[in-house]
This record gives sequence, C-alpha cells and structure tokens, in this order.
Amino acid sequence: MASARQYVAFTVLITVVIFLTVTCPKTTTIVVLNRDRLYHQGDVLTVMVVARDREGRPKTYGGDFLRARLVSSDRSPQAISTGNVTDHCNGVYTMQFPLYWAGGVLIKIQLVHPSEAVKVLQRVREVPNKRIFSCSFVDEKKNATNTTQCFSSADTSLLPHQQCDFSKSDVNGTWICEKPDNIPCSAISRCRWDSGKSRAKILEVLSEEEKKLFQKPYLEEELEVDPKEPIHVLKAELPTPQHLPACTWDKSAALGHWSGKVWTSSVCNVRVFTQNDIRRCLANRTVYMQGDSTIRQWGLRLLTVVPLNHNKTKGYIARLEGDNSQWNISVRYRFHHFPVQGSVWCVFYDFRYVVETLDTNPGGPNTVIVLSLWAHFTAEPLELLRSRLYAIRAAIHRLKRRAPGTRVFVRTGTTREHTGGKLEFYLLGSDWLAYQITEVIREMFRADPDVVVLDTWDMSVCQPGKDNVHPDQTMVDSQLNMLLSHICPQEEF
Repeated sequence: MASARQYVAFTVLITVVIFLTVTCPKTTTIVVLNRDRLYHQGDVLTVMVVARDREGRPKTYGGDFLRARLVSSDRSPQAISTGNVTDHCNGVYTMQFPLYWAGGVLIKIQLVHPSEAVKVLQRVREVPNKRIFSCSFVDEKKNATNTTQCFSSADTSLLPHQQCDFSKSDVNGTWICEKPDNIPCSAISRCRWDSGKSRAKILEVLSEEEKKLFQKPYLEEELEVDPKEPIHVLKAELPTPQHLPACTWDKSAALGHWSGKVWTSSVCNVRVFTQNDIRRCLANRTVYMQGDSTIRQWGLRLLTVVPLNHNKTKGYIARLEGDNSQWNISVRYRFHHFPVQGSVWCVFYDFRYVVETLDTNPGGPNTVIVLSLWAHFTAEPLELLRSRLYAIRAAIHRLKRRAPGTRVFVRTGTTREHTGGKLEFYLLGSDWLAYQITEVIREMFRADPDVVVLDTWDMSVCQPGKDNVHPDQTMVDSQLNMLLSHICPQEEF
C-alpha cells in the first residue's frame, strides 16, 4: 500500500504536469492571415491562434474557450462585432470576422477558460444536486412548520417513504424534497435556494490544484495581438444592397454588429422601434413570456414604454401582468418551474412548468409566446435541461396544431458577470456553461418550422456595455427590436 508521503508526492507530480501543459496566455501566438492584403467592407478577416503552454510548446489538443471581437479604432459611434471561432481540436483555432464597416479595426481575443478548466467545468456540471434548495411545509391545523432540503434531480439516498416527490413525468420535470416529520407533502409552502451552503458545497467538488485554473493568468485573460496597429478596411468596391430582407420565420437576426447603441443584423432588417412602432406592432395582441428573470426584463421594459397598467399580483416574483386598453395590448410573464436560483422565498404553487402553460394557452394569430430557459440551468447536468426542452418542443407542436397562427419564439442565453471573480460563480454560471445551453437550444429548435430562435449570444459577446445576466437598457432594447422585427416585418408598416 502506498504511503501518505508517496500519495502527496504523486499528487504534486500530477499538478506540475497539468500546469506545464495548460494554455498560457503569454506564450500563445496570434497570426492575422493575409495581414498585408487590402481589405474592403464585405470581406472576411481570418485570424489564427496557436495555443501554447508556458514553455512555448504548441498544444496538441483543443477545448480552450475563447472570446473574439472586432472593435473600430477610429469610428464614432464605435462599432463592435464578434468573430466566429473554429476549434480544430489540435491546439489551433481560427476566427473569422466579417468586415461590416470601413475604417480602422482592432482585434480583441480573450482566453476565457483554458481547455483544462473547461474539463473541470464539464465534470462538475454532471454532478447532480450540487445546489442546495430548501422548502418549508406548513400544517395550519397542527400549527406546525418544517423546512427540509430539496433536489432538482432524484436523490438515491432517500427511500420512497422518506421523500415528497413533486416530479411530473409528462413535462420531464423533477423536484424532490425530504419528507418532513408529521406534516403531509401537500403542505409544501415556499422554496428558496440556499446560496451560502450551495457555494460551500460546490467548492468541495474541486481539488486545490483545480481551483488554480480559475485564477489569473488562466482566467479571462486578454491575448496579445501582434501587430498592435489597426487594420484599415476600405469602403466596399461594389455598392452594397440598401435593404435587407424582412425578418421572417426562417431568418435569424443573430449575425451582425453594434453601431453605438444599436444592434444591426447582417441577415434581416432589424428595425429600431419607437414607442409608436411598438404600440402599432403589438396592438390587439397578447404576449406571453415564460422563463427566467432575463426575459422578465423584457416585460418590465414594455410596461414602461407602451406603457401598460401594471396588474400587481401576489406572486410578483413568479408573475407579471400588464395591459393597455387603448391599444388592446396585454403582456403576461410567468417564471419557469424550479430550480430557481434565488435567495428569496418563493411560493411553490405560484410556479408552473412551461409545458403546462403551453397546453392551456388558446393560441391564435394574435398570440405571441416567448420562452427563455437558461440562467437557472447552467449549474445543472445538461440532460436535465435537454429533457425539459424535448417536452416543451412537443407542447409547442400541439399548440401549433390546434392554433396554427400562434407565433412561438425561444431565446438563447447571454454572457454574464461573475461577482468579484469568485470561483463558485464560475462553477455555477460560467459563460462556457451558458454557451453550451445556447448550443443545445440552437440544435433543438433551429430547424423546427414551428419556432423562431432569438439568438442573443453573439450580440452579448460584443455588447458595448458590461457583461451582466441582467444587461443594460441598450441590450434589452436591441433584444426587443429583434423580437418585434419578427412579429412585425418592415413590409407591415
């Protein structure tokens, strides 16, 4: 049997090997292909990144999570776009930047996570029930209250008689609580996320060596681009089309660039909607939004802009309602079902599964449905979200069969802040975790004729404001412009 000293020595050796081979920002090289050619608007600029370890040796495998942006150096308002990153799985990456504007451009490439950290995130994500939730059970007849731990996945340590199973197989939803003493399961009252215990528990999943992968210089490090001078882009040699096609059912507005505070799609005509435009577009319509608080922002913005009379409901966290009788506009927001990562106590029966609301929605040509499920699922095994989305997709198809004119949108995730750079925030909500959810949504709905994917990922990667799970008004307004441009294409005005 190996001694403790031998085990420690072996662990130290493994650690040394890991950090000898981890991607090093200082030695990683960036090459602008065809640097000296003349570039015009409409061309594509290609950049190659060769990942290297701290000794300067090229890496032989991929998996690094990179963020690529193109920024104007001499244009007002400032223009920003994102680059499409291709991982060749051999330590080499290429970024392709469509050149949307004329003038000087600077390349910005950030190593968000090296591949070694990504592997840790992959492993940690698949650990079920990492987050600790609590639910209270209240028996008013007995004047008794008990609070127990709850789980978003099955807990094999609990025998059937030891648990309250609130799961619903027809929606692929799972929610299980430890059964309280002398109180029935039906007495469940409120639930919340225990942030302190969850963060302490998640840190136990990593070794001390793995934790170092989420520190400088391996975390969100800007790579040095050589040469540092801007690349000059000339005006297009041939006149570019003045009018893009309308944002129809098969046109995604995801690709494009920021010009100041306006997102300009390169695929379809995303208009900037004025207050009057919004009223005219949504007149005689009901907009149902369900998901996380990132889409509640959309509802809150419409409350202000239209404006809508806010019908304050008891379950404000779970629901939001507003109406405008003059324009006959209604907005209805509802949170998705648990898990909900919030420290505020939430009334359990205020929350409904998306499938349940879809199956009871009458639909019709004046009905718009927008779904957003990502921010509270980044810490969960990917299969948990995927299974819910399968059930949601089937419910959408049922709705479209009984009410063909209904418009259904599913939005993707965005980048977010990571408070104070604390490790637990990356383990629970890294942008890499959010991007994987975005990829799942794209894969599941992109070719679905009953759904439009509102892909907000790229516009968040290069947004002019700071990364935030609840982005600033500029970002929210541009997201709404994307939605409204699909509901009301330019030809309708």
